Amino acid sequence: MENRGPVLHIVVVGFHHKKGCQVEFSYPPLKPAEGHDSHSLPEEWKYLPFLALPDGAHNYQEDTVFFHLPPRCGDRTTVYGVSCYRQIEAKALKVRQADITRETVQKSVCVLSQLPLYGLLQAKLQLITHAYFEEKDFSQISILKELYDHMNSSLGNTSLEGSQVYLGLSPRDLVLHFRHKVLILFKLILLEKKVTFCRLR
Repeated sequence: MENRGPVLHIVVVGFHHKKGCQVEFSYPPLKPAEGHDSHSLPEEWKYLPFLALPDGAHNYQEDTVFFHLPPRCGDRTTVYGVSCYRQIEAKALKVRQADITRETVQKSVCVLSQLPLYGLLQAKLQLITHAYFEEKDFSQISILKELYDHMNSSLGNTSLEGSQVYLGLSPRDLVLHFRHKVLILFKLILLEKKVTFCRLR
């Protein structure tokens, strides 16, 4: 499948009680020769499950994580990820698979994109993640395939306006949180070094 827009993959990551975090579904497949339900990952993206469903996720009913991945072999651009994770009680599921042994099921739905459209992707992804969990049957993946097609058709055909790119990013919050250190951060950005922003809840 040839990629038609900025969204590269839709990925579902789940927590397995013996194996830990693992990819359960990807569309299109992360490795073209394998199926949508393959747990196999490209070597460059071996930490994807742990970024999409971080340690301590069980302490929250739902949340969103933003991250980036290194380029795959032959590519030259960073891949940007947005992951919405949730948990649901196992007894609420319509279809309960044999490997579900805990009281709650944790999963994240993740979008991997060529563009850092964090706010825009988050807004769409939160709605789809909610709908995916409301199905109470994680084998129903048609909504995820539709998400991939919809995002690529809506984001690929038009040139993105400035307001779309910065959706969800508040300069006011940045200044209120970092105060006088905003100038230091600005200088670091001008030096074109890697900068990590961390914020405690």
